[in-house]
Amino acid sequence: MGNKCIILLSELNFKTKLNMQLEKIFHSFGLSASLAELVTVLLVMLAIAVIFWLAVGKKRLHNSVMNIYLSFALVQVLPIDLIGTSKNLPVLIFLILLVLLTLIGRYTFDIGLSGSGLAYWQIFLMSFFEVGAIFSVVATFLGDKQLLQYVSKDALFYFTSPWAKFSWLTLPLLFLIYINKSND
Repeated sequence: MGNKCIILLSELNFKTKLNMQLEKIFHSFGLSASLAELVTVLLVMLAIAVIFWLAVGKKRLHNSVMNIYLSFALVQVLPIDLIGTSKNLPVLIFLILLVLLTLIGRYTFDIGLSGSGLAYWQIFLMSFFEVGAIFSVVATFLGDKQLLQYVSKDALFYFTSPWAKFSWLTLPLLFLIYINKSND
């Protein structure tokens, strides 16, 4: 257990150093520290969105929208005695449910898109919205106090403010509706 903690702490330290280096680079371009951090967060989200798209696949990307909503809803109604006072357990349960629902996706929701398929920009934008929704849900479960150790209040605002949470959870669904209408 101790070795795993040391490995996780060293990985976190590496990621923090990497973020600090990226922020320094953007700051050297004349961006303010706050804007440099936002650009770094955006680039990290874009990279994760591409990884998410490649991991899930473009044919099941629309199913993962439902998986995010369902995982979030299930964690919200978990009995408090199951979770206790842990801030990390809801995040872990949410991510486990999300992975499980994605793995068994062909047996649960088989939502098909009409038309010849999605354009790459649609796939990329959909995966970006889904990653934003996942970030927002995880940030909501962890809370501002814990996350302020890693990001500024300004960057956190874009994921945890009431309108941001609403937007991140609504955008994937609205974009899915748009895609279905435009492919008809």
